[in-house]
Amino acid sequence: MARPTAAAQRSVLSIALVTVLNFASYSTWTLLNKWQFTLYSLKFSVLLTSYQMLFVGLVSYFVLLLQNQVKVPSRATLKRIIPLGMVRAADIGFGNAALRLLSVALQQIIKSTIPVYVCVLSAVVLHKVPSPKVWATLIPVVGGVVLASWGELSASWLGIFMAVVSCFARAGKAIINDLLLHASSDEERLSAVQIMSFESPLSGCILFFVSLVCETPTIIAWLEQEDRASVSTIVLFNSVCGVLMFLNQWSYISIIKQTSSVTCQVLMNLKMVTLIVISVGMFSTVLEPIHIVGIVVAAGGCTLYALVCSMEDSAAKLALKASPENHPDAPIVVRSGSRLYHAGAEPSGRHTPQKGC
Repeated sequence: MARPTAAAQRSVLSIALVTVLNFASYSTWTLLNKWQFTLYSLKFSVLLTSYQMLFVGLVSYFVLLLQNQVKVPSRATLKRIIPLGMVRAADIGFGNAALRLLSVALQQIIKSTIPVYVCVLSAVVLHKVPSPKVWATLIPVVGGVVLASWGELSASWLGIFMAVVSCFARAGKAIINDLLLHASSDEERLSAVQIMSFESPLSGCILFFVSLVCETPTIIAWLEQEDRASVSTIVLFNSVCGVLMFLNQWSYISIIKQTSSVTCQVLMNLKMVTLIVISVGMFSTVLEPIHIVGIVVAAGGCTLYALVCSMEDSAAKLALKASPENHPDAPIVVRSGSRLYHAGAEPSGRHTPQKGC
């Protein structure tokens, strides 16, 4: 059996390190947010999320500055960045607000329904209707979530509503991110850090104005308390959360680029289960056997969804590549020795060879 090359070993090590970083950053970020809402009795989650998003934008700009990749967005890019900033603000804002009202376990269970919203938005916004096989994979996702949510799991209907809105927003964010990462022109195509440098400050500003409208009385009441935590402590705490948010977003996109969507989905499901197990120990959340079965079924459904989508994409690409109608005027190229020539041309020195692999 052939031993893996040094390059293959480095690739595996890189994937492993990025995966560990993603697990650690997301789990720590989620648990720290839940912890500060519980320990400090903070009821202005939108303002804190706004600060975290602005901090992510600052970190992203600093990284781009070091890499000399600071880019001014084009008008076409801005048309996608503005909606992205809005859905990102809704995703993180409603997600953290739900975290204040729900257990970490239930929030993660609801998040496993994101493939459902991706399919719905793809059909409505992009007019790309998923196949019956894809729709069928959503049955175990929804069924698993129903089982996992059965009974009392620190439930709050307002919290559940906020978590569902966050899922819809995250599905929209995934679609817009894909359009920006795989844009047809270099001018419109952006890297992960460039996307964060544009949308994070915009999301932070949107959430800041929402906080001023909705949370000002709550913030004033908190500042008047004598036994509250200091402002510097809260700022430092949420700065750490901002760094963790940056690392999580960067590592997530890196996993997609270095592996595949299926591998990424499997890893995200493992992360969900790991986070639920940790939260059960930290916050004394009670899970019955039916909840555990539901979590496993939902995680399996998400993996099946990613697998079917990947297989359909691969089949479509192979069919497109094999179809001669895609290049009707392209010359047929044949090999002669170590050179490639147009069909019908004699392999003499007068003809320029085409570049081959």
